[in-house]
Amino acid sequence: MTDCADAMERRRDAACPAGGDAPDPESVAASCLDILRLAGPLILSTTGVMIMQYLDALFLAWYSKDALAAVVPAGMAGYMVKSVFIGAAGYTSTFVTQYIGAGRPDRVGAALWQGVYFSIASGLLVASLAPLAGPFFDLVGHDPGVREQEAAFFRISCLGAPLIMLNAAVSGFWSGRGATLPLMAVQLLSLLLNSLLAWVLIFGRFGLPRMGISGAAVATVAAQGFSAALLLAGALLPRHIETYGTWRGRRIEPALMWRLIKFGMPNGVRFAVEMVAWTLFLFLVGRIGNAELAATNIAWRINGIAFFPLIGLSSAISIIVGRCQGRGDPVLAAKATWRGMVMSQAWMMLAAVMFVAIPERLISMFHDPESMTAEEFARVSGMGAVCLRFVAAYCLLDGFNVVFTGALIGAGDTRWTLAAAAIMNVPFALVLYALLAAGMGLYALWAAATAFVMFQAIVWFLRFRSGEWKTMRVIEVAPPEDAGADAAG
Repeated sequence: MTDCADAMERRRDAACPAGGDAPDPESVAASCLDILRLAGPLILSTTGVMIMQYLDALFLAWYSKDALAAVVPAGMAGYMVKSVFIGAAGYTSTFVTQYIGAGRPDRVGAALWQGVYFSIASGLLVASLAPLAGPFFDLVGHDPGVREQEAAFFRISCLGAPLIMLNAAVSGFWSGRGATLPLMAVQLLSLLLNSLLAWVLIFGRFGLPRMGISGAAVATVAAQGFSAALLLAGALLPRHIETYGTWRGRRIEPALMWRLIKFGMPNGVRFAVEMVAWTLFLFLVGRIGNAELAATNIAWRINGIAFFPLIGLSSAISIIVGRCQGRGDPVLAAKATWRGMVMSQAWMMLAAVMFVAIPERLISMFHDPESMTAEEFARVSGMGAVCLRFVAAYCLLDGFNVVFTGALIGAGDTRWTLAAAAIMNVPFALVLYALLAAGMGLYALWAAATAFVMFQAIVWFLRFRSGEWKTMRVIEVAPPEDAGADAAG
């Protein structure tokens, strides 16, 4: 597989001979079509993640109603715990792209290895939380059948954290260089493995025991480990060792590790703050009732149709902005971001129309007569259709959230974005709790969530417009002997 990825990268280099990197920022930012060429493989990868999660939810819906109700809260709780460290491990991509923009590809390998060491250490820390799964979900207060499955999924997710974080760190080596085609190939292959393993383990195919939601968790961890192994092996190909120092840069560099933590951890903590608020949203919905939680989970999965492709576009914008910041060209970074904004909004408008026009058709795929009666599903479907109207409403501005945060993170504006996220998400969580305490129902919580998403979008827009990010840079100043190369970048 690494030979295949290397061949794909060589074909890309023939059309884009820049030492194995993405095209020069000036050519990438020239038009929406050029941005889309860079973003396309990333969009396909994140869309693949959405399809995989959709299939997992579909399999679990066919397995049992309680499994469907449990998977999103448990998955979000698991990601909430890991996201602090995933955000830092994955921030290797920003260091890689800024080093290349500064004309210092020899520093890429060192950035990669700091991410690897950080991901292993932090992954083991998260794994130590697995025994707390039962007590944690006992506090949540969902029905016993749902609670037991939430704890099982969360426990396995924590135990697999080292592999999940390693995959984030190593992916940064590929995405930061703009090598999105081989990255896409590996990620889509791992997603295919994930779906296949989920089907086998959830339902107990080929003589294996039926593992239910635990099977879905094991499949996810195994696929992440598979992806990490392939991407790390690819990073150690001879051509990458020579150009980027992916072997000679393997020693621990305390100063560089500190810079990764300094800029990456606020990015991860911001993820965690946002995940706490949205996990609380799901937990509070679950306290209203299992049908309300199932309807919300279905709407959440369908929302991925709009949201996940934008994550790929946001990653591409982050790559371009980071490259421009490395070479000292914020004007070009802004131009690419605004064009990415136009693309994101066009996609969101299309998704919003679909969510309003055919909600029942989208929701109907989650019905399995063996796990949910027609009457039960009719109630879930009716509530889910209303939830999708709220999704359509916040789609009007959600592209702002994804693209502008991608640009700010690519520039290194992680501490301000963390502070802003904390200031916004804490009141949001308090409002949700107050609504539930006042006896308000499902739609009141969804209305609050919709208003919050739109308010966030305006905040990120104003921060980007302020231009404070234009003077930021995450990499260290080049030593005198490298000054010429830095200026050339």
